[in-house]
Amino acid sequence: MPIRTLLAAFLIATLVSIQSIHAVESQFGIAPQNSQLVVDETFDEPLDKKWHVNTGTWKVVDGVLQASEVAADNHAAAARRTVQTDNAVYQLRFKISDGTKAFHFGFDPAKGELDKKGHLFSVIVTPTGWRIMKHVDKNRRQEDPNEVLASSDVAVQTGKWHELRVTTWQNYVTATIDQTELKASHPTFGVKKPTLVFRCAGEGVEIDDVKVWSQRR
Repeated sequence: MPIRTLLAAFLIATLVSIQSIHAVESQFGIAPQNSQLVVDETFDEPLDKKWHVNTGTWKVVDGVLQASEVAADNHAAAARRTVQTDNAVYQLRFKISDGTKAFHFGFDPAKGELDKKGHLFSVIVTPTGWRIMKHVDKNRRQEDPNEVLASSDVAVQTGKWHELRVTTWQNYVTATIDQTELKASHPTFGVKKPTLVFRCAGEGVEIDDVKVWSQRR
C-alpha cells in the first residue's frame, strides 16, 4: 500500500478517535453515544456483594456512601466496586470535609494485562487542588515510580458537592471536576480495568450517584 494511503488511513483513524472522545466529553451528565449504562449506584440500600471493603470504614447513611480512614489500619481507607471496563465514562458526585487529606478515584489493571504490581492510575483530590497520577510499579519502584501527569491548583471547596467525570479512551484520560478539566495519557492506560478503586486519606469523604457508561461492542 502506498505511503500516502497509509498516512491518510492513519489520519482518518486518529480523527475518528478524537471525534469520539469529544462526543463523549460534550455530553456532560448525559449518556455518551454508543454506550451502555453498566453501573448506576444511588446508595438507597447497603453496599452489596459487588463492593469489597479493603480498609477503613465505608457505610451508607441517608442515601450517601461515607468513607473514613481508620488509624489502626495504617493505610488509607480503600474500597473497590467490581465492573470490567475499557473505553468508558465514569461519573460521580463527591464531597470532602475539613478532615479530608485526599480522595482517590482510580483503577487497577486487569490480571495479566500488564507486567506490573499496583494500581494503574487515579484522580486524586485534595482541598487545595487535584491531579491525575500514574501509580508506581511496586516491583520496580525506582524504574517506574509514581508520576503526576496533569494537575490543577484550583481549590476543591470542602463541605460542598462536586461532580467528577472521567473518560478513558485507549491510552487517553480526560477528567473534569465541575468546570476544570485535565487531560493525560500513558502507554499503560489502554488496558482492561476490573474494578473502580475508591480511597480516602483522613476523614469525611461522601460519594453519591456513581454511574459508568461502557463502550458498546
